[in-house]
Amino acid sequence: MAPGLPDLAAVKKVCGSLNKPFNFMAGIKGRSFSVAELEAAGVKRISLATSLYRAAMTGLLDAAKEVKEKGTFGYLDRSIPTPELNAFMKE
Repeated sequence: MAPGLPDLAAVKKVCGSLNKPFNFMAGIKGRSFSVAELEAAGVKRISLATSLYRAAMTGLLDAAKEVKEKGTFGYLDRSIPTPELNAFMKE
């Protein structure tokens, strides 16, 4: 793993220099590429590190900000429903 490589050319160079699979760490702004691009560069494994957690926390903070600043709950329309709610709605 070599976090923070500057571009796909560097990723490809590192992958080409190794005899073992290369692990790419996604989640650094400006240094994350598509799965297809990483595969083409020779990456064998992609680590998501804390990126999913940070995405979830961004959603939480955006929702709280909407309620506080606008007094609305529009975030609910963008949220996945809970399984309990789905079961209740089917009854």
